[in-house]
Amino acid sequence: MIVERFNCYLRKALELMLAFFMTVMIIAVVWQVFTRFVLQDPASFTDELSRYLLMWIGIVGGAYTYSIKRHLALEMLSSKLSHKGQLVLGIVINIIICAFAAVAMVYGGGVMVSTTLEHGQISPGIMVFGENLKMGYVYLAVPISGILILYYGVVDICESIISLVSPKNAVQGK
Repeated sequence: MIVERFNCYLRKALELMLAFFMTVMIIAVVWQVFTRFVLQDPASFTDELSRYLLMWIGIVGGAYTYSIKRHLALEMLSSKLSHKGQLVLGIVINIIICAFAAVAMVYGGGVMVSTTLEHGQISPGIMVFGENLKMGYVYLAVPISGILILYYGVVDICESIISLVSPKNAVQGK
């Protein structure tokens, strides 16, 4: 199916991006330690770079974790329900998650990004193409992750609805 193939490519892209960010963050931290303790002249950008990368890894990593259904969940109620009840519960939970992602992450994160870009808030230690990095670009992790969570939530809701109404489910009586 096209959606499954797209999801596979998107997950792989997220994995590669997160692995790249982790690698860059590790190199930045090692460089920071080396310049601080060996050269006695700490690099100024590595502290900020590792902090911003950690933000991206944590927030986008949350969206990735949600995509592979490894997010934190309480399964006490789910394990006591029938297959059909588990599907309905999953739909309700995903609707709540999607509502939060839409309001807090996409809308709220978008407002945060646009506000910081409008006000010209910059990172003092990181230069990109001869200019200080604008903090709005750092904060883009929030709305991007919100969009990813919304996407995966809607896909999961659709899969659960299809499973609920499928004839195979009705025949099995689950």
